[in-house]
Amino acid sequence: MLVLVTCFVGLSAWQVDRAQHKNDVAESSGVDELKDFNDVMDAQAPMPGILADQRVSLSGHWIPDAQIVIPGRVQDGDDGYWVVTMFAPDGGHLGEGVEAANADEKTIAIPVVRGFTTDEDTAMTSEAQGGQVELTARIGPIEGPVEGNDLPDGQVHTVSTSQIINLFPDLLTYSGFLIPETADGAAASVGTDGLEQVPTTTTRDEGGFDLQSAVYALEWIIFAAMALYMWFQLLRDDYFRRRLGADSQDSEKSVEYVVVKPAGDATIDPEVMSGLTGLPAHRHGGKKPGKRPEKQTGTTVGASATSDPADTDPTDTDTSTTGGN
Repeated sequence: MLVLVTCFVGLSAWQVDRAQHKNDVAESSGVDELKDFNDVMDAQAPMPGILADQRVSLSGHWIPDAQIVIPGRVQDGDDGYWVVTMFAPDGGHLGEGVEAANADEKTIAIPVVRGFTTDEDTAMTSEAQGGQVELTARIGPIEGPVEGNDLPDGQVHTVSTSQIINLFPDLLTYSGFLIPETADGAAASVGTDGLEQVPTTTTRDEGGFDLQSAVYALEWIIFAAMALYMWFQLLRDDYFRRRLGADSQDSEKSVEYVVVKPAGDATIDPEVMSGLTGLPAHRHGGKKPGKRPEKQTGTTVGASATSDPADTDPTDTDTSTTGGN
């Protein structure tokens, strides 16, 4: 039991450590180190999970006609829209061994979140400018596609590259999108034209205290307490069992009887039952004894003085009776 409880407490301590140091892995992976975009990202290739939130630098130009609006986004407690425009990075390339039909005729581009607005008209009419742009951004993990037949043209529910490719078949894209930290150049177009810049922490796990791990830690403590309680109950039951066993050895052993009813009789003889139980026979269905007659203390005249010898106790003596028949 001590080994089991020690294991439970150890597992609880491990979960507490995870709750307090949730972002250690993210910090050790170097996502805050600025890297060249083309060194870490390949078009038309899966994105490794360790690249989520990676800071990158790149240059290129916007493709203003390739733009989508994402409704249902929240920023600073306000519901609104993301404006996402495709960005063609300089030096973009396909992944090693990746082949795409008519790749030479298509442009490699990645979705970039240019900004947020609470006004739908502003989102739908906002346009990126043409020209060279230099970006410092974080890579966001791509979102899954969601059917958007209920939305107006130009709007989709998620930043999904599979949907974007269907909307803009002349493009080749990446398994991720960018949220800019800074945008330099005359055509920066990030957080401008009525848009607010989207914080790069939107898709990031900022670490801190992990509630899920904390709940797991509490569960292990509960398991340890339950194990100790069960152990106490077992010891307690064993103690009383031993104590009752010792008391029964000191006391007189009880005798059990088995009474067999004679064949043909409807019941067991009341006298037999009376001898076994010590109770009167009539308590076992026998005849209840009659009431003893009262002694005569006065003069008896005529037939009323006659008594049945069967009703008279032979041990009684009536010395007061005089006269009679």
